[in-house]
Amino acid sequence: MNRRSLMLAAAAVGAALATPAFAQQRDQNVLNRLLNAFATTEVGADTFVQQAAYGDQYEIQSSRILLNGSQHPNIRQFAETMIQHHTMTTNELLALPEGSTRVAAGLDQRRSRKLQELQMTQGDMLNRLYVQQQIQSHEESELLYQTYAESGDVPVLKAFAQRHLPMIRQHLQMARALQAPDTTGSNR
Repeated sequence: MNRRSLMLAAAAVGAALATPAFAQQRDQNVLNRLLNAFATTEVGADTFVQQAAYGDQYEIQSSRILLNGSQHPNIRQFAETMIQHHTMTTNELLALPEGSTRVAAGLDQRRSRKLQELQMTQGDMLNRLYVQQQIQSHEESELLYQTYAESGDVPVLKAFAQRHLPMIRQHLQMARALQAPDTTGSNR
């Protein structure tokens, strides 16, 4: 799939996401298509930077929502780490001339909808939804970073992906551990 085809597919996905029905299934379908696209083609610099920036902003904003609505100490600690780490990677990416010129403003529709879903959720369900979304987001980021780290077309951005891929993988492990049964007796 060439870059033009990938961009057309992304535009079609964006248009399909505009309707409110079946949002959860549609998000999973979109994620699967993105993951397949990342796995089967080279990711260009524009796609990498845009998706990395979307991912960072989503991580920061979703973690702030969690901190405003959750008292679970382990999940709150994870959210604080996400804010710190993803703010750092955003700042680093924006400091690169090769990165700053490719960053889109705001979030894509899929991630915006996920934030809205989090904002409308409370208590234990907020904790569970947040962790579920973190796993999904970091799985997507892991594949994006790995693909670009292996076949990136801009050396500075490729080095950025290589440098931060271990952190993305660590975040994914941390999120998966939060999904495990809570043996401390505290409520998620």
